[in-house]
Order: sequence, then C-alpha cells, then structure tokens
Amino acid sequence: MKRFGTDGIRGRWGAEVLNDSVASALGHLLRERFGGPIPIVRDTRESGAAILASLEKGLGRQGMDYGVMPTPALSAILRDQGGVAGIAVTASHNPWEDNGLKVLGPGGGKLPPEVEAEIDAALGAFLGVAPVGGALQKGEGAEVYLAAQLRAVGDCSALAGTRIALDTAHGAAFETGPRLLAALGIDVHLIGAAPNGRNINLGRGALHPEALQAAVRSQGCVAGIGLDGDADRCTLVDSRGDVVHGDALLLLLAKAPGVVGTVMCNTALEVALRDRGLGFCRSSVGDRNVQIEMTKRAWSVGGEPSGHVLLADALPTGDGLVTGLRALVDGVDIQGRLNGWAPMPAVQVAVPVESKPPLRENKAIQALLAEAGTRLNGRILLRYSGTEPKLRILVEAKDLEVAQKWCDRLLAVIAH
Repeated sequence: MKRFGTDGIRGRWGAEVLNDSVASALGHLLRERFGGPIPIVRDTRESGAAILASLEKGLGRQGMDYGVMPTPALSAILRDQGGVAGIAVTASHNPWEDNGLKVLGPGGGKLPPEVEAEIDAALGAFLGVAPVGGALQKGEGAEVYLAAQLRAVGDCSALAGTRIALDTAHGAAFETGPRLLAALGIDVHLIGAAPNGRNINLGRGALHPEALQAAVRSQGCVAGIGLDGDADRCTLVDSRGDVVHGDALLLLLAKAPGVVGTVMCNTALEVALRDRGLGFCRSSVGDRNVQIEMTKRAWSVGGEPSGHVLLADALPTGDGLVTGLRALVDGVDIQGRLNGWAPMPAVQVAVPVESKPPLRENKAIQALLAEAGTRLNGRILLRYSGTEPKLRILVEAKDLEVAQKWCDRLLAVIAH
C-alpha cells in the first residue's frame, strides 16, 4: 500500500498506515539506504516517545535523538552538520491523536518525489524485520538551530524593543520560539506554550488565531505570530489584531523576479504581483512542489496560503517564525504596506470522504465544472487532501454570494 502522502506518512498512531511495524521498517530502510547518523526531532504529541522507540528498532545507534524541536530545526541540523537524511516525528497542524513521519534528505530539504516513491515502494519489504539492537544516540541541536535562524532573519534591529505576541500551539517551538525573539531583543508575549501531549494545536496556533488576536490587542503588541505543531507555517496578526491573509503574507515577502504559489493561491495575489512587475506561477499543493518550481525558475520566494512559506536564502524548509519576522522587518504597519490589497471573495469547504475515486470520472461533477467554465466569472478548484481523508473545494468569484451558490451546488452533487 502507498503510505506517503503530500507531507510524509501521517495518520492515527497504531492504525494501518502508521504503527510500530511501519516506523521500525522506515528506520531499517533509511539505515540501509543512507547509513547514518540520522537525526530525529519530534513535536509534543503523546505518541512521540512510542514512535521514537519504534524508529530505534530500525536505526539503532545510527539514529540520533534531538528531542522536541521544530521540523525546520531538523533542516538546519542536516544542512549545517552535513547529515544525509533525517526524520521529523510530527503531524504538523493535525490534532494530537494523529502523528507522522516526515523524511528530509541531504541538505535539509524534502526528498525528491522519485526518491520518496522508491522508499514508499520498498517499505513493505522491511515490515516485521527484527530490531537491529543498540540505542539511539543523543543529539544537541538548539545552538545550531538558533544560529541558523539568526542568519535567516538577518538584520532585525528595527524590531528590537517592540512587543510581539507568539503562539506556539503547545507544539515543537514552545522553547525555541521565545528564545529566538529574546536573542533579537524583542519583548515576547508568549501563549500556547504549555504542552501536555494532548493539547497541540488545540484552540491555539496557526489554525486557531483567536487567542493570538486577543493577546495582540490586550498586550499592546505590534504584531502576533502563530505557529503550527511543528512550527513550519506562520499565521501573521497585525497590530489591530486582524489576521493577515496567507496570500498577503506572500505579497509582503515578494521579491523579483517573482513568487511561486500553489493552485490554492487567490487570483488577487497574481494580479497584485503583476501590477508590481513581478512574475507569478502556480505549483501543485505541497511545499516540495513549491520548492521544485522555485529551483527550476531560480526564484527566491514561494509558498502556500496556509502560511507555509519557503525563502531560498533562509532555511531549506519553511520556518514559521522566520517567515513572520521577515514579513515584519520592513515595517510593522502591515495594512499600510498592503495598500488596500484584498483577496477575491472565496469559499472553501473540506468534505470528509471515505475513499478518493478520480474526480474526472464523476460525470455530474464534470458537467457542473463545464457549466462554471462558461457562467462563473471566477475559479473552481477541487482536490483531495494529501494528508487527510477530505475533498477540498475552493470557489472564487467577484461576489461572495455567487461563490457560495456555486459551492452549494457542488456540495449537492458530491452528496449524491
């Protein structure tokens, strides 16, 4: 069976996709293919320790446990210490019951699609293989990661002495996040930094910015930065306590010659970049796809409206806190810098599904999409999630009511 999705292996710990046998097999496979040492970081989920023990069965002393750290910390360790491969034990923005295994390659970036496909296909041969013996080595990466972040953010002297709210979602950055801000001389108001194994992303962080918005307003902060469970995405909140749209974040970070977005990016971003004389192109969903397109075009900025941003001169993977700081360093008056930019009205819905049959084979859906092509002055995107059992619907139109009507029609067709 295929286990790797858009962002590694992800699912409920103990279920068919992710269990002791699968984690052990992945350890065996990576040990055989890459040798070692293979660094491992994890987020704060309750199941993290059990998965680490399973990985140990396959890696033995070739694995190095760096403890609770963000995924971008693993990227920095691989890049700056010359590692060949690494594993982040995390389910990112998912609830605590889920967990996952992200595999990074030499240099700290995501594995090329063909290499990941080979690993996925070969994984079954290692299921049930006896433990190799030997315990994981201990790694210390806090200083490596901090130094990498400081280089990535560059000159942040303009932010020294300001107050910024930080919500770490009770996740992997609950210690490293405030440490970076303190090193930059920023007065941090910290929330979402009391992990208990079951509260990661629960009402906090990038997906749930309400507490961060309230903190910015009540604490007199110039901005707020919300992270997800493994700290690779950013939700930015301006000084008024308003959430900055994910595409607006890309607009704030845009550089010549252009920006790589995904099919989920709003049409208004494309228009705004064109008006500034900058290019724009779309990749498939997933930071790896964004990275491939950035490399092909030699562009330095890319990302997704979810707040997962890649900066070629920062870290090989996205770092939510670095993203937020880089967006603020040119001025904390976010709305003034955006100069009235607003996304085209859009409706997004995620529909739970039990299976994922090809959408192109659904005649009713295709008929509705064909009709929309001639009658809707906008855009419709249907895609299955690569990390969850969901069908995602995006409808853009010049009027929100029109977008909602087309979305409702799609939902009715899907329900039948």
